[in-house]
Amino acid sequence: MTTLYAVHVPWPLLALDIAILLPPATSATVELLNKQLAAPPEGFRFSAGHLPHISLVQQFSPTTELTVIEQTTADVVSKHPPFDLTLASAATSETTSSLIITPSPVLDTLHRRLMDQLATFDVGVGDERAFRNTDATPTDAARRRDITWVSQFRTEAAYDAFTPHVTLGVGTVKTTIPKTTFTASVIALCILGRFCTCQKVLASWDLSTH
Repeated sequence: MTTLYAVHVPWPLLALDIAILLPPATSATVELLNKQLAAPPEGFRFSAGHLPHISLVQQFSPTTELTVIEQTTADVVSKHPPFDLTLASAATSETTSSLIITPSPVLDTLHRRLMDQLATFDVGVGDERAFRNTDATPTDAARRRDITWVSQFRTEAAYDAFTPHVTLGVGTVKTTIPKTTFTASVIALCILGRFCTCQKVLASWDLSTH
């Protein structure tokens, strides 16, 4: 496990994401697709502060519970082996394009275990102050739809409604995308920012068979 805390937290809530981080080769492919879509401020570009990922849990949680949340996540993922996932196709929902993940029983089980274990730390409703704002400007602040998405993740996007995906950006991808299989081997605890991108890694775990 790697803990990277050293982040100033000025608000008692954080918008958190437990996410699978993509391996370098897969990230590079996703970043190329992202460059076809809207640039800031209408969209975003993947970078060290906007990490391509697959969300397993999103929720508003108290900053005072961060250490316990990290340990609870570690208890679930620290002995979990790496597993293969396939990026199957591109899809556009409202204004956002994503790569959809082929259904995976292993992924679904991991998602449900994390959702169950972290439920006690989910306060339900938060606001833009819980998100990371990298340059403290209005164009980098969380949008109303970001706040709504995190608030409703447990009830609208989890369990039987869970549709694992990699968000590509704002706009429609016009390129045909071949199926790509990769090995999921890193899970991270992140603070979310605008567009619900993973902007700050607080802790990460390498999946291992040992």
